[in-house]
Order: sequence, then C-alpha cells, then structure tokens
Amino acid sequence: MKIHNVAQGSEAWHALRSNHFTASEAPAMMGASKQMKRTELLHAKKTGLDRDVSWWVQKNLFDKGHEAEALARLILEGRMGEDLFPVVGTEGDLLASLDGCTILGDVLFEHKMRNEQLAADVRADTLDPHYYWQLEQQLLVSGAEKVIFVCSDGTEENFVSMEYTPVPGRAATLVAGWKQFQADLQDFTPAEVVPEAVGKTPESLPALRIEVTGMVTASNLEQFKAHSLAVFGSINTELETDQDFADAEKAVKWCSDVEERLEAAKQHALSQTESIDALFRTIDEIGAEARAKRLMLDKWVKARKLSIREDIVMDAAKALQIHIDQINASLGGKARMPAVPADFAGVIKGKKTISSLRDSADSELARAKIAASQVGDSIRSNLASLGELAAD
Repeated sequence: MKIHNVAQGSEAWHALRSNHFTASEAPAMMGASKQMKRTELLHAKKTGLDRDVSWWVQKNLFDKGHEAEALARLILEGRMGEDLFPVVGTEGDLLASLDGCTILGDVLFEHKMRNEQLAADVRADTLDPHYYWQLEQQLLVSGAEKVIFVCSDGTEENFVSMEYTPVPGRAATLVAGWKQFQADLQDFTPAEVVPEAVGKTPESLPALRIEVTGMVTASNLEQFKAHSLAVFGSINTELETDQDFADAEKAVKWCSDVEERLEAAKQHALSQTESIDALFRTIDEIGAEARAKRLMLDKWVKARKLSIREDIVMDAAKALQIHIDQINASLGGKARMPAVPADFAGVIKGKKTISSLRDSADSELARAKIAASQVGDSIRSNLASLGELAAD
C-alpha cells in the first residue's frame, strides 16, 4: 500500500479520490449500496461530480459522526492497548481511507454511526454487502489481516464491535467488479437528470349548470358536451415516459371524478322533475365517454408498463449473452462457458419508475458479467495449464 499524506475531507483528498476507485464506492459499484445506485456512481465518475454525490462528503459534514468516530477510536485503543492511526492509501487504482490502522498495519478500524439494526447485525457477527464490500477493499489495499468493525455513538455503553477477515473469493470478485465497472464507464453516457414525474389532470371542465321546473329552463349542456368531448379526445394515450404514465394515471382518477360529478348533476336534476329524457341522455353520453376513456387509459397503463418491463428484461438478457459470446470467442473453440444465472425479472419486482427498473436490471447485468468474466478467466488459466503441463 502506498500511503498518502492527505487529511480525509481535504481538497487534496478529494483530488486523490477522483483518480481512484474508492473503498466507500465499492458497495455502489457492486450494486449493494443503500445510499447510491450503480448508475449514479457511473454518472458521478463520468462527469467528475463525485464530490457532490458522495456520501463520504455527507459523512464529513456531520460533526456528530466525526466526533463519535474519534471517541470510538479512543475506546478501541484502550481495549487493544495499541494506537490506531487514520490512513489514506492506494494500491494501483484502488483507494481506501482507513478510520484507523495499527503501526504494523495488520489491524484496521472502521466506524459507523450506531443504528439498532446495524448494532444487532454486529452482535450477530454478520454484515450485509452494503458494509462488507468496503471492508474487503480496505483489506485488499492495505494487506491487513482483519478489520475491527465498530458501530457506536462514541460512548462505552453503545459500543459494539466485531472482527471481519477476508472471505475467500470476495477480493477476486471485487477486482473483477471494478474491471467491469471501468469497461462500463468507458461506454457510459450520462442521462439527463429529470425530476420525478408528477401527474397532471387534463384541462378542467366548466361547471355544469342545470335549472329545471318541469322543463329545462336554463342549461349550458350542449356547450359543456362539446368542450368535454374535446378534452377527452386530447388526452394522450401514447405512453412512453414516466411523465406519460404519471399523466395517464392522474387522468384515470380525473375521468372517475367527472363520472361522479355527472351522476350528481343528474340526481340533482331528477330531484326537481320526473323525467327529462334529452337531459339525461346527454349526461349519460358524456358520462359514458368519461368511463370509456378511464377504462382504456387504465388498461393502456398496465399493458404498457408490462411491455416496458419485458423489454428491459430481454435487453439485459441479450447484453449478458453478448458478453458470454465474447468470452467464448476468446477461448478459441477449446472450451465453452457454462450457463451464468441472472434473475432480471426478479430484481425489477416492486420497482415503480422506469429509471429504477433500468437501474435494477443494469446492476444485475453487471453482477452477472462479473461472474461470467471470473469463470472465463478460470477457463483460460486452466487451458494455459493444460497446454503447458499436458502438451503431449
């Protein structure tokens, strides 16, 4: 590990981070972060706006978290009988900012602010990927034997810790992950950032006015009808974007409200007269049009959402197959890749927006590509050994 004399949070530290793949970014790269999507990390690295989106900056903006870390370090030093030093180090293009490291570099310290779920996980001696990918990179960069992972608020009574040692295979997966990320980064085109779509209703209809005294004495029903039918006809049914879906779903509710208002107007008129056929036929006609538009839009929303989901799953599956075909081509016909499992349909379940659907599928695609590349590397290594050791 090459040690850099920079303070965490300083301008020099940010500049160093911008040219490396950092341990704090490893969970996002692996699609396991609770704070950043993989596509967001790609966008940050491509545009150079890492400082604006990095949760590391957020962490350093909070004095409470900084103070808790410093207090927890003192507590751990007392228990270990050994000093711990914050270190920023690199190994190749990988970087790790260590909350603490022993003088011999064999033990690391990593601190996270206390929350009950994390504290329970630490007591159970288990961590989810959101945490362990960062630790794996810290161990890989530093060459240390273990990390003492602490969850605390800086006090003895709320201090829990566990020892994390490298898990066989994870470091290789991490390296393969960064290799795939670098390849994806070269081809990545930042998408325009758009605000979350908020549906808007179609044009408001004028108030329907009806006065009856045994006959219709005053009504703007014909004008209301013409205006209503024009608005219904202008409602967009070509659904492609999140905004289109949001508008359509809002229009479904709006059409339902129109139906209810027409029924209320009809009942109000009915209370004043026995029967006015023309009035009721016109109201029924407008109401039927609102109902038809509502049902059609509702059907289109569901059908188009299903179609987009299917397209995203199929596109991801095709991209994975292309990657596997490229690996097979590199093997020169001497071997073929086994099947690489990928659950694209499973990872998009429960996702509501198009952007979240694509991000989930892309993250699963990256995971599967990483796994496929590792298998391909193993096959190439085995073929090379076979050619060397069994040439005859």
